[in-house]
Amino acid sequence: MDRDFIFGYWHTDINEQVEQETYDVDFLLKHLRSCTGESTHNILQAGCGFGRIAVPLAEAGHKVVGFDVDEFALLRFYRRMFGLSNIECFKADALKPGWGTGYDVVVVGGNLLNNIETEDDYAEAQKAMIANAADALRVGGHLWLDFDLHFAPHKVFNRLGETSYFGGRDSLGTHGRTVSYGSVYNPITQICAGANHVELTTNNGEILIKAKTWHKHIPTQGQVYDWIKAAGLTVERAYKNFMDEPLPDPIGEDNFRASIWARKE
Repeated sequence: MDRDFIFGYWHTDINEQVEQETYDVDFLLKHLRSCTGESTHNILQAGCGFGRIAVPLAEAGHKVVGFDVDEFALLRFYRRMFGLSNIECFKADALKPGWGTGYDVVVVGGNLLNNIETEDDYAEAQKAMIANAADALRVGGHLWLDFDLHFAPHKVFNRLGETSYFGGRDSLGTHGRTVSYGSVYNPITQICAGANHVELTTNNGEILIKAKTWHKHIPTQGQVYDWIKAAGLTVERAYKNFMDEPLPDPIGEDNFRASIWARKE
């Protein structure tokens, strides 16, 4: 069987097993009710994955469209949306324009802003993704942007040493784990770089290993707000840690999960 299929299926299956939190979508649903009461919205989610956020939005009565570049995740999304007539999905890259138009709300959640992968200018790619989200909104529509915001990224990402942080057995019988060798943050480029490998044992006993180096750009609060403004959006509310507490500006010497509600002018 194709190695890429085995690795891709295993990663998505284990991700669905372990990523079961609901606090972010619960907070989003609460926020939507506080803004518009019981009104329903036409919502687009970028990087929808297997539907952890999009499906509950549809179950709450909203009309939802999700897209992702990962076909394995979309297959699981498709399975989860069974019986719901107000949800659909398609394959697309969040870093490319053409998400559609006229949406009431565009959700860029699940820390997608920091987790995108690109070989191009990383900050420009993040800025472009926010611009793509704005282009998909109707005038008066809102962007919901949820991401990790770090005051001192070097304290979070300067970690060396071997750890195993992700593993299990998928529904096809493949067992494995991801092994990390740590990461280093460069405060000049704002790039965090690291290395890991995935080691799998297939259901016929074959051992497969796939090594990877990765990098992420960790944006500042000011950068994100500038990108939002450049996209023609105005921040109306910003929350910290999925609570009704306002996000400080500036954040001070803290790390937060930021949730930003920005209106298209």
